[in-house]
Amino acid sequence: MNEILKSFFDDFHIGVYFLQKNARTECHIKDLKNCGIDLVFGIDNDTALLELLHKNGIYAVVSGVLPGWFGGQGNNAGSMSETNQIDEYIKGIEAFVDHPAIIGVDIGDEPSALDFPYYSEVIELIKQLLPDKFPYLNLYPSYGMLASNTIEQIEKELRTVDYQEYIESYCRYIELPYLSFDHYVYSSDKERFFDDLFTVATFCNENKKRLYVILQVNSQKQEDFISEQQLCFQAFSALAYGAFAISWACYSAGWWYNNVLDIYGNKTEQYEKLKNVNHKLRCLTTEYIKYQWVDTVKINFGNTAQFDIFELICSSQDILLGKFEKKDGAKAIFVFSMEPNSTGNILSFYVKQNKSVYLWSLDGCCRLISDTDGVYRVDLSEYEAAFITVD
Repeated sequence: MNEILKSFFDDFHIGVYFLQKNARTECHIKDLKNCGIDLVFGIDNDTALLELLHKNGIYAVVSGVLPGWFGGQGNNAGSMSETNQIDEYIKGIEAFVDHPAIIGVDIGDEPSALDFPYYSEVIELIKQLLPDKFPYLNLYPSYGMLASNTIEQIEKELRTVDYQEYIESYCRYIELPYLSFDHYVYSSDKERFFDDLFTVATFCNENKKRLYVILQVNSQKQEDFISEQQLCFQAFSALAYGAFAISWACYSAGWWYNNVLDIYGNKTEQYEKLKNVNHKLRCLTTEYIKYQWVDTVKINFGNTAQFDIFELICSSQDILLGKFEKKDGAKAIFVFSMEPNSTGNILSFYVKQNKSVYLWSLDGCCRLISDTDGVYRVDLSEYEAAFITVD
């Protein structure tokens, strides 16, 4: 991997899907940057747009450069090699007009496991001929294309017995430094969301891949608007499982309703919500990106957890606890107060040795001081998260 891509994958990214033609003015791109976005998917190779993105420090993954593929309802599973032959990829690469804003090229969405072997050939070709761009491929969630799918339909789309086998198959065939999947929790359910995150995070950890996840800022029903708290729930849950990139669907018109921009390119109420949550993500990930995910558990008043130097970790309300470590062995925990509560949530824990403990939050970094009995306590409001390190 060249230095440009290595630097890209070592950083945390916040992306969005789609910038329609009426959302490509200089004012629109400045708004995009101010919203905390540094990566855009689903756009064509539009030179004027790419110039504006580059000027504002925003990367692009472009579509339409290479043959596309969409697994959909599984009717085309296993036929990608017949439809998209290697010669077509070579032609696309030869005709490709590069730009410094372009970091990746889209090669498909939600393929079946039957197409992974051929994808491995395509990806190796792209690596050779476009060494400073990464091929972008996104996977199904465990429910397949639609959350309403039956078990039979899910198997038809994924073409594996279960989701674990689907993700394992990707890791076996696809040599990319990341694994991207989408999961729209407000069309599915929370427990399935957590299960998918755990499955993907586990395989990412075992195969040294970054976890990329696509979440929803829009709504399946026209009368619904995703709240700021719901955005926090999705984003902070993903961080608890080690996500290195979070992308939001959709910024301008793509699918469903109530995107960040309306059909005329004007901001909706979702803009300020997303801007606030993305700011929180930036604050939380400053130190976070130096660590690797190990495990995630749920704790509450009725149970405790421990992680190496951290002991008797407990809370007064439900908390999602992510366990992290550095290459040098240093440990950290990510905590997320994941349920609504009016009284606040108190996290408490001990640290085995006489170490300095630091809290990374929206207020920056501060050193925590234990009580006289050696207990560290952190007050968390509803849907608040923090990253805690030990030095």
